Amino acid sequence: MPRYKITIEYDGTNFSGWQIQPNARTIEEELEKAFQQICRELVDVIGQGRTDAGVHAKGQVAHFDITSLDDPEKLIFGVNGIVGKEISIKSIEKVTNDFHARFDAEWRSYTYLLLKKPSPLNQRYAWVISPKADTSILPSLSELILGEHDFSGFSKYNEENYTTLCEVFESHFEDSGNQFVYHIRANRFLRNMVRRLIGTMVWVAEGKLTVEEFKLLLDEPESNIKNFTAPAKGLVLESVFYQKK
Repeated sequence: MPRYKITIEYDGTNFSGWQIQPNARTIEEELEKAFQQICRELVDVIGQGRTDAGVHAKGQVAHFDITSLDDPEKLIFGVNGIVGKEISIKSIEKVTNDFHARFDAEWRSYTYLLLKKPSPLNQRYAWVISPKADTSILPSLSELILGEHDFSGFSKYNEENYTTLCEVFESHFEDSGNQFVYHIRANRFLRNMVRRLIGTMVWVAEGKLTVEEFKLLLDEPESNIKNFTAPAKGLVLESVFYQKK
């Protein structure tokens, strides 16, 4: 069957994440129900990875196989009309049958929005940090994350992980007045990894952990040091990169 790659944007506020699960509203399930309604066949939508409950995406990627498809753009128009305003398929393209949204991804990138002061317009999509936080330390902390590390000290245990090593290509903060935007790009991410990195860096800025303890979590992830998970609402999956097939 022909295989298609789609790029999806969504507001994850009212969803229990990407992956289908019992008694919960998820992005994957909403898409599959919409495809089935239009195509009159079961369509298995395979995402490049999960996003947690409350996490958003501008560039989530998935693939699916379908018996026949005469007009891909018409199909996507119909699916978008069913899933509602919180989800939108932004693009569709036919790919080779050996393309896999998860296994062929070269890297993924995320951003996280931090606010120094409350902002009614942004509070749904950002974390307001304590005014006592020494934000000047955040850039140097983010540089420590670059390179390959065992990030199990910053992730939720997942028995499906074949390794907890990840290579981070980009990690930096962008300061623009009342807000910080954290950018991170890596070959892969563990469950809760970005949120725990952000939360723990903020803990250091608030004086709840030392820089040395943060380094120890990177160098010796089994050390008995607590991390902190930032709220999901500030996290956005920005893009996923693939070599052209």
